[in-house]
Amino acid sequence: MKRRAQVLALLALTTLLITSCRLTDHSENEPGAITPNDLQIPTSGFKETDLSRMPVIEFDSTGMNMGRIPEGMQVQKVYGFVNSGKTDLVITDVRGSCGCTVAKNWPRMPVAPGERSAISVTFSSEGRPGMQHKTITVVANTTPPTTVLTLTGEVVPPEIN
Repeated sequence: MKRRAQVLALLALTTLLITSCRLTDHSENEPGAITPNDLQIPTSGFKETDLSRMPVIEFDSTGMNMGRIPEGMQVQKVYGFVNSGKTDLVITDVRGSCGCTVAKNWPRMPVAPGERSAISVTFSSEGRPGMQHKTITVVANTTPPTTVLTLTGEVVPPEIN
C-alpha cells in the first residue's frame, strides 16, 4: 500500500512538472505582436518556393565563446544579424536550450531588407560548473525556418579552502 502511494505521488509530481513546462505563446498579448496573417511567405502548394523573394537572416557569427568564467556570473552576448533577403524578416521565437540561457532582447517587429538588428542572450552560470555548450534556436520566416546559435565556455567553480 505504501509503495502504491509513492507511485501515485511520483505520477502526480511528473504530471505537474510536464504541464508547468508546456510551451506557451505569449506573443498575442504583446502590443504590435505579429500574427501568422502578417507573414508574407512566397510559397505555393503547386510550385516550388521562390527563394529569391524570401527573407534571409545572416548572422555576424552563429557561435560565441565565453571563455573561462567564474561560477555564479551572468554573461551577456549579442548576436548581430542583417536581413539580406528581399522581404521583411519576422522572428517569431528565440529559445535557449535550457533555463540558464535566455534571449532577453530580440526584434518583435519585422526587420526590413538590408536592416541590421541583434539578439541579446544571457547565460547564468550559477550551479553549472564545467564545460558548457548551449544552443539558442531562432525561428523566423526564412528557409530553413530555424537557425541555431551556440554559446560555449567553461564555468570555473569557486575554490574550496
